[in-house]
Amino acid sequence: MFKKFQNHIFWTLTLLVLYLSAISCEITYGITLRDTKEKFSIFTDGSVATDIIEADDGSVSWIATANRGAGGGLSFYAKENKDEINISNYESIDIELDYNPIEGKWNTEAKNPSFCIRILPWDSTGMFGGFEDLEYVDAEEISGTLKYNIKIPSDFSEKIKASSDFDFILGFAIKFNDYQRGNNDGDQLKVKLKNVKFNAKKDAVEDKAFDDGLIESQRGSVIEIYYPTRDYTVEESALTDADRYKKHAWVYLPSGYDANDKTIEYPVFVLLHGRGQNENTWGLSNKGRGGKIKGYMDRGMASGNVEKFILVVVTGVASKNWGPNGAGYDLDGYNVFQNELRNDILPYLRENFNVKEGRDHVALAGLSLGGGQTFTIGIRQCLDLISNFAGFSPGLQMQPDDIIAEVDSNPDFNGLKIHNLYLTCGDKDLSVYGRYPSHVNSMKNWDRIEIFKEYTYPGGTHDFPVWYNGFNDFIQMLFKKNETENQNQSTTKVEYQTFTKIRKTKIITKCRIKNN
Repeated sequence: MFKKFQNHIFWTLTLLVLYLSAISCEITYGITLRDTKEKFSIFTDGSVATDIIEADDGSVSWIATANRGAGGGLSFYAKENKDEINISNYESIDIELDYNPIEGKWNTEAKNPSFCIRILPWDSTGMFGGFEDLEYVDAEEISGTLKYNIKIPSDFSEKIKASSDFDFILGFAIKFNDYQRGNNDGDQLKVKLKNVKFNAKKDAVEDKAFDDGLIESQRGSVIEIYYPTRDYTVEESALTDADRYKKHAWVYLPSGYDANDKTIEYPVFVLLHGRGQNENTWGLSNKGRGGKIKGYMDRGMASGNVEKFILVVVTGVASKNWGPNGAGYDLDGYNVFQNELRNDILPYLRENFNVKEGRDHVALAGLSLGGGQTFTIGIRQCLDLISNFAGFSPGLQMQPDDIIAEVDSNPDFNGLKIHNLYLTCGDKDLSVYGRYPSHVNSMKNWDRIEIFKEYTYPGGTHDFPVWYNGFNDFIQMLFKKNETENQNQSTTKVEYQTFTKIRKTKIITKCRIKNN
C-alpha cells in the first residue's frame, strides 16, 4: 500500500512539473494579430540598436543611442513566419513598452523620451530601409511604462501604396526619436518592448498573400562587387600598400542582362549616401526582395516607364575611413571622391559590365551630403563624364551661383549640357529647406540645363520617405530620348517642370504628433 502511495505521489509530482514547464514556456509578451499571439521576430538588417536581449517571457529589450536624429531603434516582422499582412485591414495598433535613460548618458536638459512608430512596407530592408512613419509619441515622464493606442489614418494604406505600390506590410519599427529634442549625440535610452497588438477593422477580410504581379523574369538582380581603389587623401608619392584596397559596392542589373551578350549595353547610374552613412544605406541588397529601390526599378522597367540601366551604390568616402560598411564621417574623403569616381568606379564598370560609352549614358545622384557631392563633384568637376544629376535634400557646401560660375568658366566644359537635373526636399526639413528654394531658383534659370524638375515634399523632413520618392521620380526621367537630342546644343530649349504641379493625384499624409 505504501509503495502504491509512493508511486502515486511520484507521478503526481511529475505531471505537476510537466504542467508548470508547459506554463512557463508560454510567452507572456509578444505580438498579437487576429487574436493570435506570437513571439516577436526581430528584423535585424539595418538596425542600429545595441545590447539586444530576447527574454524568456517574450519581451525584447535594447539600447537606443542618439545620433543626429537617427536614434537607435529596432524592427520587427508582423508575423513570426515573415509573411506580410495588408495594412488596410487594420484600424489601430496597441503598444506597451518600458523605457529609462541610461544613468550618466542622458542630457538633463533634454525633453522626455519620444518614440516614432514606423511601418515597414513589403519592400523594406530594415529600420531605415523603406519605412513610412505612422506616428510620433512623446512620453509624459522621464522614465516608466508607455501604453498607447495608435490610430491608423483612413488614408494610410494609400500612403503605403504611394511609396510601394501595394498595401502589403512586412512589419513595424520603434525608433527612439532624438530629432531636435535636446539630446546630445551618444545619449542612451533602454527600451523594453512588451506587447504589440494589431487591431483589425470590423469584418475585415483575411490578409492576402503577397503578389506584386511580376514574374521572376521581370525582376532584376543584385550583386556585390569589390573594385580596386586607393586612399585619395594621401599624396601619391606617399602611398603605402595599406592605402590601396578593394572597395565594396552594390550593383543592380536589370532583367534580361546577359554578361555574354556584348551587343546590348546599358547606361549606368551611380548613387551616393549622406554623411555618417555608407553603401548599405539605400537598402539595396541581395537578400529578401532586395529593397525599395529595387522594387521601383523592377516595376518601372517592367512597365516600360523606366529605361533599363545598371545601378551601382557606392560609399562616397575616398579614404581608408570608408569602411568596409563603416560610417562615413571623413569630410576630406568626401571632398576627393572625384578621383575615385573618375579613375576607378566608372572604368571598372565599363571593363566588367556591358555599359554604354559616353557621358549621355551616365547619371549621378545622392541624398543629403551625397546630394551635395552630386553638385560640387559631379557637376562642378565631372561634367565631361556625366550629364544626368539629382540631389535629394542636397547638403551643398558651395553656393549654386558659385558652382554655375565655375562650370561656365571652365573651357573643358564648353558646350557640355546637363540633360536632366532633378531636385527634391521636404518643406519641414530643418537641415536644408531654408536654402532650398534659392537653389531651385538658381538652377532652373541656368541655360546649360535641358530638363529641370523639382518636387517639394509636403511635410517631409530630412529622411528617407523624401529620398525614396525622389529616387523614383528621377528614374522616370533618365536615359530617355528628348526633343533636343538630335538638335544642335547651342539651340537646346530648357524644359522646367515642378512635380508639385504635374502630380496632383499623389497623396502624402503628414505624420501627426501626439502626446501620450
